[in-house]
Amino acid sequence: MNWHRLRRGDIAGMLLMAVLLGVVALILLVFPALGPRENFGFGPEWQCARMEKGDPICVRLVDKDAAK
Repeated sequence: MNWHRLRRGDIAGMLLMAVLLGVVALILLVFPALGPRENFGFGPEWQCARMEKGDPICVRLVDKDAAK
């Protein structure tokens, strides 16, 4: 196998990509709400709870103003 020597630009590119991936990982760890959210295909008026075994249990939230 013929390997070429790394040039200054190659090292700078690898360092830049490592820094960018580190920043993205840090942001997702500090702000977990920015990552993917589970909604199980329902809208915001539904509240779902994941069960240890089996499917999640979802209930529809009641609008108090609509009951009057």
